[in-house]
Amino acid sequence: MTTAHSTTEIATELGLEHAGSATEVTGVDSLDRAGATDLAFSVYDEAAPLADSAAGAVICPPSVTDAAGKALIYADNPKLAFVEAVEAFFDSGSETGVHPTAVVEDGATIGENCTVGPHAYVADCVTIGDDCTVGTGTRIGGPGFGFVRDDEEALHRLPHQGTVRIEDGVEIGENCTVNRAVFEETVLHEGAKVSGQVHVAHHVHVGEDTTVAFGCGFAGGAVVGDRVTVHPHVSVATDVTVGDDAELAMNAAVLDDVARETTVAGSPAREIE
Repeated sequence: MTTAHSTTEIATELGLEHAGSATEVTGVDSLDRAGATDLAFSVYDEAAPLADSAAGAVICPPSVTDAAGKALIYADNPKLAFVEAVEAFFDSGSETGVHPTAVVEDGATIGENCTVGPHAYVADCVTIGDDCTVGTGTRIGGPGFGFVRDDEEALHRLPHQGTVRIEDGVEIGENCTVNRAVFEETVLHEGAKVSGQVHVAHHVHVGEDTTVAFGCGFAGGAVVGDRVTVHPHVSVATDVTVGDDAELAMNAAVLDDVARETTVAGSPAREIE
């Protein structure tokens, strides 16, 4: 049975101001798709987009004074408030646990409230914290790509005896690889979010609350700071350090260190304003 929630109840729970006539909502949707019993959000400072929507209730900036017959919930950050409303009232919760087709080797440690998707692999050298997600087909803990040449130029694989540490609240998308270190550890720090088809090589550190879009690669020893935004198809070279709060634009080839709070783009990557 669908549960209805009053917009005043939602506003009170989120500590936000309510305007217009209160109504009850049973679900959420985008502003252009929402119906009379849906909650939506708008980031626009004017009322015009609301007038074109059939949504019964909208979370919007306080600058919107014309309710257009809707219940309004004012928020300085409407998108964040919408997420909080969904989490509090409309999120049924995703199923946690290890999928039957996933392989988790003896010796691996997985925390509470974690999800390991179909055909994922977690090696015995891996520690995963609480509230983490490992996507379908992702492999964590395999040996890194490290070789040494002898006098005849033949290649010999470096032994990988290190570990992987995935801290609390990390999400790893589909078909990613996270390699174990040679002797120390590869780390995805607390709250990091990694999209699909991303490669994290041995000894890499990805900082707290950093976001990594699809198709990126981090070569061995790269260190990415906290709250960094990494756009699609970025490559970060061996032993490069990216400072906190930096931004790496799409397709950037990052060959040198990036200072904190700096945006770089291009190949090779250079600072842009």
